[in-house]
Amino acid sequence: MKKLTCLLLCITMLALPLFSCGTDPSETPSAPAASGTDSDTGEEPTVYVADVPVVNLNGRVFRVLCRDYSYGSTSVTGYNGEVIQRPDYDEAKAGIVDQAKAEVRRRVEERYNCSIEGDFDHGTSTQFNDIIRNGVLSGSGTYDMVFDAYGYSSLLVTDNLYVDLNTIEPLNFDQPWWDQNAKEDLSIGGKLFFMVGDINTFDNDGTWVMLFNKDLKTDLGIEEDLYALARDGEWTFDKFAELCKGVTRDSNADGILDEFDTWGFGTETYNIFIHTVAAGENIVRKDQDDIPYFTFRSESTYNALSKIMDFYLDKSTVMIANDGRFAGKGYSNVWEATIIKAFQEGRELFFCCGLMNVPGFRSMDDQFGILPVPKTNPEQDSYYHSVSMHNMSALSVPNIATDYTELGYIIESLAAESKNTVTPAYYEKNLKYQQLSDDESGEMLDIIFATRSFDLGTVFNWGGILSQFMTVDTNFVSRFESVYSQAENALEDTLKALENMN
Repeated sequence: MKKLTCLLLCITMLALPLFSCGTDPSETPSAPAASGTDSDTGEEPTVYVADVPVVNLNGRVFRVLCRDYSYGSTSVTGYNGEVIQRPDYDEAKAGIVDQAKAEVRRRVEERYNCSIEGDFDHGTSTQFNDIIRNGVLSGSGTYDMVFDAYGYSSLLVTDNLYVDLNTIEPLNFDQPWWDQNAKEDLSIGGKLFFMVGDINTFDNDGTWVMLFNKDLKTDLGIEEDLYALARDGEWTFDKFAELCKGVTRDSNADGILDEFDTWGFGTETYNIFIHTVAAGENIVRKDQDDIPYFTFRSESTYNALSKIMDFYLDKSTVMIANDGRFAGKGYSNVWEATIIKAFQEGRELFFCCGLMNVPGFRSMDDQFGILPVPKTNPEQDSYYHSVSMHNMSALSVPNIATDYTELGYIIESLAAESKNTVTPAYYEKNLKYQQLSDDESGEMLDIIFATRSFDLGTVFNWGGILSQFMTVDTNFVSRFESVYSQAENALEDTLKALENMN
């Protein structure tokens, strides 16, 4: 009944007109309140409205460019665009999230007498950025909105090719349809060049989590209630590592531990950084003037990395897709051939990945659940979750005009309407009930989305510092020292370029 109630609610929300209501600017937009409902209390769902005028735009066309994240991948499925849909979009066959996005676009188009169109591009980061660069420098103004990973779009910021979103007056980032953590974390020197919220969903897909195989957990005789541990703030790296021990076995009895066997944990080198973030550590923090400074050479970061590295070096417990052990086997995608396949086939107890991978596990025979990434330090008062630098989407606006007022009306209206319609469809249907089968994993998503952090050190990756986290050995101190001067110089260059844009 609860599943049916949530489905009916999502369908009902698609038909709702826009009404005015009060909002709480302090609310985290990706938190559970984004579903806009309380099915247990029977309260009417909150309906959000953008505080912008409705004007006749006389058929103006707004153009959107989206990176095609799922192109050529078998493990990243279900992404069909932000705001726009692919040219072959078929509403009769589309999932509820894509239907919701299409409905939001239609409502805004009708309200403002405009059209919202666009393109997808799966080229390299250089090719994608060249589309933006050429449009700005030529004056052609091809695209009004861009949805790209901020790890790529940051390369255009210092060339003054993207607009400071804070200067677009109709955009109100204090509203609950914008992610408040992103608003605080992604600004630099008071400027904001990329933003996430209910208007886009692939930033949710790019949020890293911990999956666990429920059937394998039962078969192994593990009695701990992992959901209860997470709910009570007791889901720690030490407990996680303890549960992984002794799970790995030569399940095909060929005398070799490899990608065809059963493992306690499947991961990749990038996830060393994910666990570091989970400890509450950052590459940079910001001072009172919103200026970033490096903090990755701290004792607390080194203590976290020592614990993480000790665990990752245990090759009898941890299978790391890209640490070199599977080199030479001819895999076109080593992640899909090893750790992803093992989890799909019920041969991994834990798997750390982005939510983008979850649709690929729909056909699993085993049941699985979602957990927060465990606290690296038991004394932490919160979990912390990272959003990928490349496997995510963020809104940016190319620097093609002097007046963005009308565009601001459209963006703000799309964002507010998406909170009413897209987020309930994504959160309640697509995550809690379609891809998963238990309410408790949905409760874990509440925790995960409310504890996301966005580190400018990964966005700009000054000095290539992020790669220094991704080597599985204990020499991280010397690696950090070797790139520190380069990172400092790169950060200073960015700050000078932003200052010169005033």
